[in-house]
Amino acid sequence: MIEDVLNMEVRLTRLDATRTATVKGHYDGIIAGQVIVLNGRTLEAVSHSGAVTRLGVLAVAPLWQGVGTVVVKPDLTQWLYTIVDTNTWTSRVHVGTASSDRVIATIPSPDGNAFFQPFAWNASGIYMVKEATGLGGAGPFLEYHFDLATFDMSAGRATVVSPDCLAYNVLDDGTLICGRAGQGYLEVRTPAGQTRKIQVTIGGSATDYDFWAYSHVALSPDNKRLIAARNGAKDPVINYQMVIAELTASSASPFGPMDYVPDAWLPDGRVVADHWCVQFEGAGPCDATLNGTYIFSADGRSRDLFYKLPQGSAVVGYV
Repeated sequence: MIEDVLNMEVRLTRLDATRTATVKGHYDGIIAGQVIVLNGRTLEAVSHSGAVTRLGVLAVAPLWQGVGTVVVKPDLTQWLYTIVDTNTWTSRVHVGTASSDRVIATIPSPDGNAFFQPFAWNASGIYMVKEATGLGGAGPFLEYHFDLATFDMSAGRATVVSPDCLAYNVLDDGTLICGRAGQGYLEVRTPAGQTRKIQVTIGGSATDYDFWAYSHVALSPDNKRLIAARNGAKDPVINYQMVIAELTASSASPFGPMDYVPDAWLPDGRVVADHWCVQFEGAGPCDATLNGTYIFSADGRSRDLFYKLPQGSAVVGYV
């Protein structure tokens, strides 16, 4: 599945690079094996075969924030989104169905500089993030994540998770995958209250050069392992490298050569990843002629070119 930001469309493509469907709109995520696309105010679900089903129409177009701007209930019957007042950063929470759309809560900004935005809706509940304003910057690891909050639909209340959890993922059983500000590890928090740390970077904390020393965190299809891109250099220059870890592990192991970042994890264990050279002060040597999207073997030892995607396009998932 490829998102083309410049042409504002989502394309489904087989692993032999044959296109099977093209749908206009923003990629909003994958729910119950369906690709969710928001085209203006129209919410659609695209099946593996490319069939498009119109779920409903939003009352107002939300401020686009990327995947999860609209969170959809796993049975595809309801969805939730917020409309944010950019003067006060108050969030009006909408719940929609095929035949209705209503405001169920109004959540004030917690501090005048943040607002609440949807993040996930699964079997364990509805989640939001407390999103900061006025962000900027660049770099391979500069990837913003925000404090996770639970959302009580009946009470119309968002409650920030404690201790703070910079949200990467929430599993169906309520397990949280959390980042920690300025640290080189991820936390796996179980519903039973256990917290495990997975060291992702080579050192301990994030480097002074980038806020995060890792990015592109994703889970395997069975939700038992994670993959990420980290600063894999052992000297002052920056070269990123993929790493893999079991969710029960304490550290991550290298996967493949330098200068690749993961896009998607296939059911057979193979990984779709991009070779990505970013030119900026502090970056290590990188062969830009290799830039493209590749499919790695499950052990990371071999790879085949999948696509040379134009600027503004990226593989965003597998369905």
